[in-house]
Amino acid sequence: MAATDARIPGLRALSTVLLTLLGVAAGAEARADETLVVPMHAYEVQHLILPARVQNQLSIALVQDFGLGTGADVCSRQSQLESGYACFRHGGSQYHGTPEPGRGGEVGSVLQPATARFLVGYDRVVLENLTFGVRVGYVLHGGGPRESGADGASFLPFHGELRAGYTFGASPFRLAGLRWSLFVTGGVAQVDTEHRVFIREDQSVPPPTSQLDNPPTQTLSAYKRAGTGFVGGGAAVTWAVTRATGFTLGLRVTRFFPSAGTAFSPEIGWNLGF
Repeated sequence: MAATDARIPGLRALSTVLLTLLGVAAGAEARADETLVVPMHAYEVQHLILPARVQNQLSIALVQDFGLGTGADVCSRQSQLESGYACFRHGGSQYHGTPEPGRGGEVGSVLQPATARFLVGYDRVVLENLTFGVRVGYVLHGGGPRESGADGASFLPFHGELRAGYTFGASPFRLAGLRWSLFVTGGVAQVDTEHRVFIREDQSVPPPTSQLDNPPTQTLSAYKRAGTGFVGGGAAVTWAVTRATGFTLGLRVTRFFPSAGTAFSPEIGWNLGF
């Protein structure tokens, strides 16, 4: 009986130790579970919180137009009246002679450097991918001379357009990096494309009294005048150095009316968002 009583304190001590170990293990397991849950939750929250979206964009751009024209006898009287061509002699005066049929200047289907222009723009970012904006600008180089006569048309240096665009990606205006976009556009502008053409004068037709000095042959500057309305579209890629600033390269294809013509226009620009 005494031996049994002697073992009771030892058993009690052993039970206490076992219960303590079990409690420590349970606490450690609970802490381990918390350790797994908390970082996962923090990871999810971290990736759901993105920088604020750029709402507005200002831009400047340089645009070089390349005109595509074609035609035969472009410096004939009929062509200059009806086909959007205006031909000028070396001294700058408009040509009013009568070329031989088939010798009035031929323009092939080749892209030629045309007008160059400077544009300032504003775009409003709608939702995550859509933009709506305007462009205004001025032609820096390439406009042809004024046509002769009291009603002679002058080149229109002003450029104005409305533009809508779509930028690909989940949140393109929240992050830096490359942004790819497509756009459509329409507005008011004129593109003049100069073509150097050779003509031969029809000696059987009396010259106009206002221009008696046309030589038998000469090389003229034939300007294809396209505009002053237009519609078009294009693609662009922007390297966003930050979410708010970046550099853009683009290419647009434009169709002009009522004086018909087509232009391909690469552009380079800089954007500032806020």
